[in-house]
Amino acid sequence: MRYYLLSAVAVILLGVLSACSPKMSTRKLNAYTTVSNYNVSYNELTMDLDKNPITYTIDISTESGRMKLRNLSLDEACDLALVEAIMANKCATIFQPQYTHLVQRGKVLRITVYGYPARYKH
Repeated sequence: MRYYLLSAVAVILLGVLSACSPKMSTRKLNAYTTVSNYNVSYNELTMDLDKNPITYTIDISTESGRMKLRNLSLDEACDLALVEAIMANKCATIFQPQYTHLVQRGKVLRITVYGYPARYKH
């Protein structure tokens, strides 16, 4: 008898609690499910990114490369290669630049920059 009374009270409580809880259905869509935000970067709106990457190298095997790399640190050589790559490709910037270098006895012998040129939209 006691068991039946407890189970009846439990069923009544479950019925009351389920009646008070909000029902969710697939027919009602909330604002957060109907609107999806799409983040667009400023660069994507203002620049055209080339699909083909470029490579630009400064090497001491040429006279101009020897003059450019003389007495430069590795960071300065990376900056120089990036600027010259931008000027040579007539672009505004290079996205995701990656550098390779050859250094011997503290002197930079070769620096190469690799990346995707981007130009401003007209």
